Amino acid sequence: MIRMSLVLGVLLVAAPVLAQTPYVGGTISADISRFSHAEVNGDRASSDGSEVLSGSLRAGTSIGSNWGVELEFVRAGRTNSTGPQIFPLAASGNPISSLITTVSNIRLPGGTAQFTNGAIPVDFRMDVSRRRSDLDTAAWVRQGVSSSVDLVYLAGLAFSRERSDVTETVTGRGIAAPTNFRSSSIDYGTHPLIGMEARIGLASKLRLVPGIRLQGLSDGWLLRPYVGLGWFF
Repeated sequence: MIRMSLVLGVLLVAAPVLAQTPYVGGTISADISRFSHAEVNGDRASSDGSEVLSGSLRAGTSIGSNWGVELEFVRAGRTNSTGPQIFPLAASGNPISSLITTVSNIRLPGGTAQFTNGAIPVDFRMDVSRRRSDLDTAAWVRQGVSSSVDLVYLAGLAFSRERSDVTETVTGRGIAAPTNFRSSSIDYGTHPLIGMEARIGLASKLRLVPGIRLQGLSDGWLLRPYVGLGWFF
C-alpha cells in the first residue's frame, strides 16, 4: 500500500514538469453493500447489507494521451443494524438447558441473575455500528466520445479500514436491569475494484463526473454510484 501510494504521489508531483494533465475533484455517492448471511429459525444471524451516503476527494493525472492514474480517499456514513435473538433455554429438548439445570446464580456486570429449575428465558439484542473508509488506487483509460465528453474505464485496488462497535444487551426474568456488553474492532483489507465514469465539460477546466464503481469486500461486494466535479489543470 505504501509503495503504491508513493509511486502515485511521485507521478502527481511530476505531472506539471512532464506536461501532463493533473486534476483534482470530489464526489457524493451512495454505498450499496451486500454481505453473505445466514438465517436461524427464520431470523437472520447477520446483516445482509446496507445503503449509506459517502463522499470522496481524489487527485489524478494523465500519463499518456489516453491513460493515467488516480488516488481517491472515500469516507462512508455510519451503518447501524440491530439483531434481536431470543433464547428460551427452558424449551423442551434444548441442549443448553441441560447444562444449567444445576445453576442457580449467574453473575453479570450489572448484578446477579437468579434462575431456578433450569428455566432461563433471556432476550439477547445485538446493536452493531460500522463505518468504513477506503483509499483507492486506480489506473484508467479514456475514450473520447465528443469534444466535451469522455468515457473513462478504470481498475485498481481499494485499501479499506472498517471500525465496528458492538453493544450486546441481555434482559429477561431474573435480571434486575438490562446488562450491556460493549466491544470494538478495526478490520483492514485490500480488495479489487473496477469502474466506469463520464467526464463532461462544463467550462474550460471544470467537468461533471458521474460514474459507478464495483468493489470487493471480505464477505461480499460494494456498488458505488456517484456524481462529482473535477478541475483539470
